[in-house]
Amino acid sequence: MSQTSMTSSAAMNLEKLQQCYTENELLVVRNLIHSDLDCGAFIVYLTILVDEKRLNEQIIRKINLDLSANKDKRHIQKTILQTLYSLGDVQVLTDMNEIASHVADANFVIFMDGHSEGYAMSLPGYETRAIGEPQLELNVRGPREGFSDDLQINLGMIFRRMKSSNLKAKMVQLGQESQTKVMILYLANVVDNDVLRELMRRIEAIKIKTLVDSTQIEELIQDSTFSPFPQILDTERPDRVVTAVNRGKIVIMMDGSPNALIAPSTFFEILHPSEDLYERFYFANLMRAIRLVTLFISLMGPSLYIALTTFHLEMIPTPLMMTFLSAKAGIPFPTFIEAIIMELSFEVLREASLRLPRVVGQSVSIVGALIIGEAAVQSGIVSRPMVIVVAMTGIASFTVPSFSTGISFRILRFPLMVLAANQGIFGVSVGLFLIIYHLCSLRSCGVLFLDPLGSDKWKNVLKEIFLFPVKFRKVSSRQNVKLGDSLKRPTKYLSGKEWD
Repeated sequence: MSQTSMTSSAAMNLEKLQQCYTENELLVVRNLIHSDLDCGAFIVYLTILVDEKRLNEQIIRKINLDLSANKDKRHIQKTILQTLYSLGDVQVLTDMNEIASHVADANFVIFMDGHSEGYAMSLPGYETRAIGEPQLELNVRGPREGFSDDLQINLGMIFRRMKSSNLKAKMVQLGQESQTKVMILYLANVVDNDVLRELMRRIEAIKIKTLVDSTQIEELIQDSTFSPFPQILDTERPDRVVTAVNRGKIVIMMDGSPNALIAPSTFFEILHPSEDLYERFYFANLMRAIRLVTLFISLMGPSLYIALTTFHLEMIPTPLMMTFLSAKAGIPFPTFIEAIIMELSFEVLREASLRLPRVVGQSVSIVGALIIGEAAVQSGIVSRPMVIVVAMTGIASFTVPSFSTGISFRILRFPLMVLAANQGIFGVSVGLFLIIYHLCSLRSCGVLFLDPLGSDKWKNVLKEIFLFPVKFRKVSSRQNVKLGDSLKRPTKYLSGKEWD
């Protein structure tokens, strides 16, 4: 008989389960039947996961009352089962590994003599973070709810907003040791079935011991591992998830993570926050235009300044050029070194403000930036125009709605500065061309990352970039996108293994 098979002896089944939890003092075993009776029944659970108060008052107390009312010893097990089924959903398990997994998932299990199976019921009692506002995706208008760390609560927020029977939910467990629950949501009458099959194949191919956060899933299923750009959008807003599902997207949610993944995602979807949908369309379009300008500034601001002041002074108006030259007088470093010093100082201050307590973090970052910037100018290390350029670049980077995308532009800013210091505008143009070329080659679950740019339907391009009034917005019944070659010739890797 195998180690995982069940017997008709409750004591032997209990001994096998205890072997799975050796040296674990959190495992609790309680006898449901008095010792004077000729049968055994045990209830087993992990004390930190199960709500012991409800277990004692609602489950065990009810079983004892029913057993006291029924004096017939031949029907003890039957009475326990009848009571258990009347109290909730009971799962019948015949494998010891399944029982051990259920115990670790906030279930209690009952073993009884004469039954070669265990009876499990979920009764979670651990604390979870309450529903609050999103930390990174704040808005002025619209819903204020943000996802918590509990998957059931997050699913409830979505299904409360969307009551369609077409909303499907599939669960998979990832992580050999963690056995983490991952839920895939999609709208059956809108989703592209080819994209859904490809995404499910990638998720099921994940081989990992412990799954801690949804970031691991994102990295393992994305098309290009070494791209600086995130190809899958993450969000902590239920309303954004509902909007994405209505557009034919697939949402991946994980137990223990407040961030949901939306796939496939495009470049323009990442640039447009959910707040655009809650504002008047003309104001939302103004903000989108400003966001595109600040995106260009955050990427190329320092590199353009380096190129113009180092190689192309003739392109600067004379009064402005004289201002730059007078500010530059007495500075011992070239413009490129100035920019590197200020950019690194800004990044250090930004990182320090994230690590400091909230009470003092904002004050320290603002005061530190003012003091360091002014001291650097007064001591003649950097010029005032450089401080202005770096400050404007840093502020512009905060207008990018996606935190991960903002990090990408912060990283790419440095190689563009190197190219500008060596080749001027020509080097910046080459760097920008390579970035655009890379974006054109990127795919998100087989869908072009720059979709719908390049589409033969110009209306699709306008609808993706600009926001039209509500009565002119239409959502197609199914995505009209063509999957790329990545579906036919997959070459990406998961944990060192090639896609099947």
